Amino acid sequence: MRDNPKDRRKHTRVSLQLEAELRLDSGITVTGKIKNISFSGVFINCVDPTSIPVGNDGSLKIFLQAVPHANVITFRCQVVRTDESGAGIRFINIDVEGYHQFKNLMIYNSTDPDILLAELEKNPGLDIYKSD
Repeated sequence: MRDNPKDRRKHTRVSLQLEAELRLDSGITVTGKIKNISFSGVFINCVDPTSIPVGNDGSLKIFLQAVPHANVITFRCQVVRTDESGAGIRFINIDVEGYHQFKNLMIYNSTDPDILLAELEKNPGLDIYKSD
């Protein structure tokens, strides 16, 4: 019997319905809505996800508030998979200010914040850097 991939996950998924924009280094830009998110990555529902090249790096913006007063969290990321409904994105890094916003967003939207905090102590999921 096979292990369930969900059982091997290091981070709990949180369901959110926020707008996101993926800009790949290759020049492709895709917009969509977050289906679920964890401290290590996100799944985005989008139109024509099969046109997104797996393995490409880029930046992902998550919009916490609507334009023109957008509050945005930005990650460096990599596309790890696509299917007919969207793309799975792995987070690479984030600046310390964005990380604090992200951590608060995750804890606020979690059904069990204590589990998320315990997971962070074991495995932070992404690199955090100090911006200039």
